[in-house]
Amino acid sequence: MRILLINQTWFTKELRDMGHEVYSCGASPHLDITLPSPVVHIDQLLHALPNGFRPDRIVWLDNSAPMGIIGVEDCEIPSLFYSIDTHHHYATHSHVATCFDHALVAHKDYISELTQYGTPTTWLPLWASEYVESSSAKKYGAVFVGTLNRQLNPERVDFFERLQQIVPIEVLTGHFPSIFPFAEIVVNQTVKGDLNFRVFEAMMCGSLLLTEEAGNGLLEIFKDGAHLVTYTRGDAEGAAQKIKDLLANPSRMRSIANAGREEILAKHLPIHRAKTIEDILTKLNRRERPASRHYGAALSLISMSCLIEELNRAIACEITRLSFEAVRRGLLENARPNSMQSAFIMKICLKHDALTKQSDGAKLIKQFADTFPESQLFSLLRIRALLNEGKMSEASRHAQELATTTPLEVTFSTAEQTAQCLLE
Repeated sequence: MRILLINQTWFTKELRDMGHEVYSCGASPHLDITLPSPVVHIDQLLHALPNGFRPDRIVWLDNSAPMGIIGVEDCEIPSLFYSIDTHHHYATHSHVATCFDHALVAHKDYISELTQYGTPTTWLPLWASEYVESSSAKKYGAVFVGTLNRQLNPERVDFFERLQQIVPIEVLTGHFPSIFPFAEIVVNQTVKGDLNFRVFEAMMCGSLLLTEEAGNGLLEIFKDGAHLVTYTRGDAEGAAQKIKDLLANPSRMRSIANAGREEILAKHLPIHRAKTIEDILTKLNRRERPASRHYGAALSLISMSCLIEELNRAIACEITRLSFEAVRRGLLENARPNSMQSAFIMKICLKHDALTKQSDGAKLIKQFADTFPESQLFSLLRIRALLNEGKMSEASRHAQELATTTPLEVTFSTAEQTAQCLLE
């Protein structure tokens, strides 16, 4: 197959070694192809690929950022979306996934989030990101390698501060291969119960992994007490006791650590994930994607616009326009939005007019309200649009239809407050 990987270089070597022609592209300079701007249409990208390369399959590898390539939702090339940071972005990814023919999710508990809009989804856990030799020479008893930032993760800071008061533990930063192999125990604490990279990396390095007892498939692929040891989330006292018990029984501790490493080598290397992806891509066909795919594309675009608005207003304006056009296409295909989609659709319309100083967004709001009269949100925003146009009698009529017993002034105020809330 000819495979285009977007955003990451993951599995490039493995897929090439398996005989596939692979290019990676995205915003980062270490990729084979660096995108010239924050937003590029997929057709533009395909025409710019070197050596006449035309992919048979497209794989979108999540980089925890909005999509920078538009038009994927209508591209005829079968495509696969790998959601890595689902635990942070599941609300967005559930919509973005509709733009693709199949989705992979790294954290099993979130499969239902991606399938709720009809996207076929497979659980594919993370992996040991690189091969590292273990070491019998240990410099540390127990370590944690990661960021302790109270603003970002106060629960983590509280946990490790309590843990350090009970048992010696090194809290370090740095690249894991220079630390993990020389630690008897690596302590892992998740953000949201996610099955994170640290699980696989610590075990790869031949250290005993002491991790939270979490969901997302952790104990489906590893056995507690055989490949790793778990503790109850937030229980610093319990975790400290397990550290003491393990260090007091080095033969058991190292036996579990060695078994964990062997399990990683047998099942959780990049080659294992690449083989699964190859199998899915081989069978992947272009499905009939839902009309709501346009709303998924629009959501990703407006998220990007909000991120860069302070840096480059002109680019943000163009991205908002593209998002607006995606919303318009969704309405043309009569895609009925749910409550979340309705909120960001209205945000896009309002933001479009605020940035462009035009009124096309107000016109589209009215079309949504006419098409989906049961939506109070659309009705409220239509009332606001009419008031802004000075059409008091028409706004009053719709306000009375929306809330028959509510004073007009209250409905008008609610409409304005709703708009301001969406814009913020």
